[in-house]
Amino acid sequence: MMVFIIKKNIKGEIYYYVNHSVRMGGSVKTVSHYLGKGPFTQSEIEFLVKEKSQMLLLEAEFLKIFSKKLEYEEHILPTSFINIIERLKEINRIMAPFNKSYFDKFEENLRLRYVHGSMAIEGNTLSLRDAQLILEEDTPAGNTLREMYEILNYKDIFKFLSTYNGDITLKFILKIHEMMMKNIDDENAGVLRNIDISISGSDYDPTPFPVLEDELNNLIQWYKEKKLTMFPVELACHFHQKFVEIHPFIDGNGRVSRELLNFILIRNNYPRLVIPFERRGVYLRCIDIGNSGQLTPFIIFISGLLIEDSFKPVDIFFNKLKEKIKEEKYSSDISKELDNTMSDYKEILEIIKGMEGRIENLNLNELRKGKWK
Repeated sequence: MMVFIIKKNIKGEIYYYVNHSVRMGGSVKTVSHYLGKGPFTQSEIEFLVKEKSQMLLLEAEFLKIFSKKLEYEEHILPTSFINIIERLKEINRIMAPFNKSYFDKFEENLRLRYVHGSMAIEGNTLSLRDAQLILEEDTPAGNTLREMYEILNYKDIFKFLSTYNGDITLKFILKIHEMMMKNIDDENAGVLRNIDISISGSDYDPTPFPVLEDELNNLIQWYKEKKLTMFPVELACHFHQKFVEIHPFIDGNGRVSRELLNFILIRNNYPRLVIPFERRGVYLRCIDIGNSGQLTPFIIFISGLLIEDSFKPVDIFFNKLKEKIKEEKYSSDISKELDNTMSDYKEILEIIKGMEGRIENLNLNELRKGKWK
């Protein structure tokens, strides 16, 4: 963003404006804001510009969001549906610095609910409060050491990920599994299985053990190629499904697959995704349907969770954001686009909620009504 000071002489009076140019794709848009009636010294001008700098940056970000066109070559969700998810993602990102304490707390809560939900899906009986005592207060809880370590090990994983700048590799996957299974199954932690297995309650046969490493490397190569062209939410869903089908470990496959799904989302500036225990049945049924090659229900399910839960701060702070925009005299186009975005958000939320309990029949036609074609 480039900033220029403009002086206008109107009937002998000097009026100061700050103009900023925003590059949006192949064009540049210039927006002007009034600073005040001069004359001003250089230090006063610098102070006024600094005072407006946060607002100028925010407006530049909004302009970029609302002018952005879909860039993904591969997706099955309707383009209009993807556009609103992308807008919510960007508005969520922009709002965070202005509500730092709330967003920090919300992210902490997402992490806690994610860990508790992920382990509850696997049969862990600890309560949300027990998980909080273990993760945040270093207080032992639970009936068994295994259940406690299943929760506690996430502390090491989160610490590792906070400084990890690489991407998904075989070494990375093995490291996540090693930390996940620490003090639970040390013998098999971070080690690919050396036997063939079956999945309880499923007719699907996982990949034979002699070709596990080859299949994982193929998946990683597929991911490296597709991450350049595929809508990230769908990329994360595909990776999760393929990983579960390979089932490379004796135990811990579900936990690692959900961690990798979130890794892909977070790397693409999406908030963390929580799959709550109450949705366990829908989640597992989506995976079963995915085993037959039909990923649409799973993609709709995951997109719905993002919209319904992970983007909740956007809804909460919308009115506050609107007041700020009005106060700073942003362009009416930005205010109108925000209204449209929130209206679309609520409409999509109703569509997703209307699908609850009908996972077998989830299909794109329900998302292609009217403007969601």
